[in-house]
This record gives sequence, structure tokens and C-alpha cells, in this order.
Amino acid sequence: MGNNRIFKILLAVACFLAAGLNAYRVYKGEHDTVDIILGVLFLLAGFMYVYRIRKGI
Repeated sequence: MGNNRIFKILLAVACFLAAGLNAYRVYKGEHDTVDIILGVLFLLAGFMYVYRIRKGI
């Protein structure tokens, strides 16, 4: 796929959106341990894509 910047931006937005939805479930009290783990993993994946976009990898 090469250096497809738009695709990486969309993936970063999707990861942050999923992390936000998991954080909302935790905030409302309707959560499980898996929701917390997935929220952290989506947040890390979003930061990874932002890093890759900034570095041009």
C-alpha cells in the first residue's frame, strides 16, 4: 500500500473513536475488564498511527 497518508489518518481517527466509546462505557459504569484493556489498546494504536503520520513512515 505504500505511504498512504489518508488511510493512516482514517485509522487513527477510528482508533481514537473506539477508545472514546470504551471510555464512555467505563464512565457510565457498564464496563468489564475487557473494555478497559481494549480502550487502552485502541488509544495506543491511535498514538502509533499519529506517530507514523508525523514521521512519514
